[in-house]
Amino acid sequence: MEKYWQVSLLVLAVVSVAVADVFLKRAALHGSLVLALKSPWLALAAGLYLLQVLLFTHFFVTGWKLSMVGSLQTVLYALVVVGAGWFIFQEPLSRTQWTGVVLAFAGAVLINLEI
Repeated sequence: MEKYWQVSLLVLAVVSVAVADVFLKRAALHGSLVLALKSPWLALAAGLYLLQVLLFTHFFVTGWKLSMVGSLQTVLYALVVVGAGWFIFQEPLSRTQWTGVVLAFAGAVLINLEI
C-alpha cells in the first residue's frame, strides 16, 4: 500500500509541474513580460512548482533512486504537457511525435523494471 501512495505522490508532483507550465503559457498569452509577471496564472504556477519541489525532496529523503524518479518524471511530464498542448492550445502532433511519446513511455517502463 505504501508503494501505491508513493507512486500517487510522484504522479501528483509531475502533474503539478506540468500544469504549472501550462499556467505559464496562459500568463504569456498577454504578449508582454510585464503583464505575464502580473498575471494570477504566474502565481498559481509558482505554487505548483513549490509543491513539486517539496514532493521530490520527500522522495529523495525516503530513499528513492534519482534514475527512477527522473525517468518517470520525464515521461509523465511529457504526457501531460503534450496532452495539454493538443487539447487546450490546439497544437498539432505528427505521427512521428505520437510515436515518440509512446516510445518514451515504453522506455521509462523498461528502465524501471526490477528484474
